[in-house]
Amino acid sequence: MNAKDPLQSYRQPMVTATGLLLGFTLGFAATWVQTDNPLGTIQAFVVGGCILSGTIAMIATLFRILDNGYPRDHADAYYAWTLRLFIFGICVTFVGVFFDMVVTFVTGS
Repeated sequence: MNAKDPLQSYRQPMVTATGLLLGFTLGFAATWVQTDNPLGTIQAFVVGGCILSGTIAMIATLFRILDNGYPRDHADAYYAWTLRLFIFGICVTFVGVFFDMVVTFVTGS
């Protein structure tokens, strides 16, 4: 292992949070694909696109935080970009889930 790893203290919490959110996202997606979409194709594309985009961003976050070959001299910038990617993944996923919740509530299905 390399001498000093500036991201060591951030790695485990980021992996844990990302893993939990990915688990919930995939659980939601598995249930969601089995239900009827009250608004049809448009809702399916919005929700599915958000879930897919958020999942890709969270997997990319996992890759970046677990990558041991990152530039140590730019650890702050590397972590800042990884954190933004993580927050983007969470927000996009939340938008999709929230949109599905609102449509389900409004249509009563």
